[in-house]
Amino acid sequence: MPLYLSRFSYTPETWARLIVHPEDRAKAAQAYIESVGGKLHGFWYAFGTHDGYNLWEAPDNVSMATVALAISGGGALKVRSRRQFS
Repeated sequence: MPLYLSRFSYTPETWARLIVHPEDRAKAAQAYIESVGGKLHGFWYAFGTHDGYNLWEAPDNVSMATVALAISGGGALKVRSRRQFS
């Protein structure tokens, strides 16, 4: 399966909610990824231009796009994904 590297940035509203109610967002990302037959390999927070990165497998580009749209569709964060390896 292809590997994808995604970088994400939370909106200010999302950061405000996470400060009040901290939670492990890696578990939510993993659930979305597994729902299309993929596998999460890593989830890291970062300082800088983006708030975090994750590395994951998906069966194909359509599955990857499905996950990216599902996660970013609510407006809580912005996701950019890129196919890394096949």
